Amino acid sequence: MIVYPENKSVFKYIKEVVKFRQLLFLLSKKWIKLKYEHSYIGIGWIIINPIITTVVYTIFFGLAFDVDVNRVRYFIFIYSGMLPWLFFRDSFLDILEVFTKEPNTIKRTNFPRIIVPLSSILLKFVEFCFGLTVLLVMLLLSGRGISPALFLLPILVLEVVLFSTGLGLLFLVPSLVYRDIKHMLRFLLPLGLYSLPIIYNIRYVPHSWLKYYTLNPMVSVIQSLRAILFHEIVPWTMLYKGMTVSIILFTAGILVFKHYEKKLADLI
Repeated sequence: MIVYPENKSVFKYIKEVVKFRQLLFLLSKKWIKLKYEHSYIGIGWIIINPIITTVVYTIFFGLAFDVDVNRVRYFIFIYSGMLPWLFFRDSFLDILEVFTKEPNTIKRTNFPRIIVPLSSILLKFVEFCFGLTVLLVMLLLSGRGISPALFLLPILVLEVVLFSTGLGLLFLVPSLVYRDIKHMLRFLLPLGLYSLPIIYNIRYVPHSWLKYYTLNPMVSVIQSLRAILFHEIVPWTMLYKGMTVSIILFTAGILVFKHYEKKLADLI
């Protein structure tokens, strides 16, 4: 018999999840093994994948837009936007699919079910940190110093984690009930790449749109990361708005997940 957690506040629910942190790490280790064990390069794809993607975008859009800037600078410009985008995209889609990968564990074992999507997020978090390390190394090799605003980096990582997790949990139950949602999101989500200032500068966005455009936490993450890399002024207002939206979505995602947690076994 499966015993589900009793109705608790979000804070107590998070404390309950912390008690199962060992299971969280074990599941994350399992995802890493399943993803890279049959690959010759193995975990090296964590670094290679975003770099290859960025090189393609740098060459294509550099020629298409006739970018009149240093190619290395433009590469770092795109890479700094591509990293958080890839983290969000992969984390969001993994949350929607992770329960269908472990149906027996979910139906027969007693633990907070949110551990399963969090384990997939932890895997993407590790990949994201590898990418950020490569980005900082490239920055130093290009001759640029470390910005004093580097202390903001953990805050940016936290913001994109909260946003990805919260939005994923909000769409999780609907995607289990209506499987078409998952397929539709897989089609629509790549279009989000062009809605973010990844391949272009945010100054090309009409000023009248910025009030609503900057509500997207990904915009504040990308712009703040570039402020750190290129020694620009940190967009504090944008960062505050993005973090606020991320916290709201994360809290809402946990509340919705808690409400439907007992029904997950029937939906899978």
